[in-house]
Amino acid sequence: MRSELSAWNYIRNNKKTTGTLVVALTMVFIAMYLTSMLLLTTTESVETFMKETPKKLSYLSISFGAYGLRADDYASDEELLLAYDEKTNELAEKLKTVPGIDNAYYTQTIQYVYQSVVGQTGVAVPLMDAADIPGFLTHMEAELIEGKMPTGDGEILADKNIMKNGEYSIGDYFMEKGYGETFKICGVIESPYMISVGTPRGYTNNGWYIVVEKDESITDMTEILKGIGIEVSDTDTVNDSIAYEEMFKTDVEDVLNGVLDVVYLVVMVFLAFTVLIAYVSYMRNRVNEYCLYMSIGYSRSAIYRMIMREMLILFGFGALAGFGLSVLGGVAMHSLLIEAKGLSCRLIMPEQIFYILASFVGIMGILQIPIVYSINAVKTIDAIED
Repeated sequence: MRSELSAWNYIRNNKKTTGTLVVALTMVFIAMYLTSMLLLTTTESVETFMKETPKKLSYLSISFGAYGLRADDYASDEELLLAYDEKTNELAEKLKTVPGIDNAYYTQTIQYVYQSVVGQTGVAVPLMDAADIPGFLTHMEAELIEGKMPTGDGEILADKNIMKNGEYSIGDYFMEKGYGETFKICGVIESPYMISVGTPRGYTNNGWYIVVEKDESITDMTEILKGIGIEVSDTDTVNDSIAYEEMFKTDVEDVLNGVLDVVYLVVMVFLAFTVLIAYVSYMRNRVNEYCLYMSIGYSRSAIYRMIMREMLILFGFGALAGFGLSVLGGVAMHSLLIEAKGLSCRLIMPEQIFYILASFVGIMGILQIPIVYSINAVKTIDAIED
């Protein structure tokens, strides 16, 4: 019985040719993996704000209409606003009686702009009396790790990752471009929810909200409000777990997954084109070799199997080298860029590895066309002489 043709002979004797293909596949793997890592850093980083923080904190802004307040019923805007504040504070007191809600209060908020690799996210920062901040920190599982607690007006405690993201130091003005020299960082905190908090200074804010400190059992604040007589409409703002989950999916996950799909498509088309050209040239240079194999009795299927084993070896080496170098590159990128900017990411991403390997398999599938054509075109020496 004739032995199988070796897949290693050509690889060993043509290291330059086969090595070039392995290097190309390795570089493609690295490019796809690190691009995915950078793009998904945005998803990983903002996930804390949009999926974890809302488990402990919700923000409500209720309209005048929801309280049944009409401007025509009051002699002046001042009276209308006083009535609104009274209704809102009453609502906050009612919310405190709901099981699962630890605290609720009507207060000013400002916004920190968290800069990720792709785009940016606005993060609410509640402003409250200095005496109330320790309780807030306890609820959010936060601790002071540097600096001091706020005591005066306009003092901010910022999470350590936000400090990195904004390149802040204690004593710097917080969001100076947006608020000028109004809020100053007095301390650094650490929390699994990446929250920041401070004291108000006058009426510089991004709005007034009912801040609800709650546990994870409460996800739908609209239902809670309905239970105490407030029918939520489009004019009301309810930023709870459900709202943030939907926002995260539509504004972050779907957008970035769409970008990744385009990146993979472009890279796959480019890879298919270049590898196809390389393989056609590669096989043309081996026509005499294939002819010799057939002349000494090997079948076309035996030659095909040899070519496929060679391809699996080359693509396998490219994938293994690409994965190893991608992880090393990811470690360096994480240390020098991602972590340094207060962002987060995963070094090992199984789903992205699967997509890249699927791309490689797709290219191997496309290569079947020139391979089968070339094998069928090969003739034995006797056939050539005839």
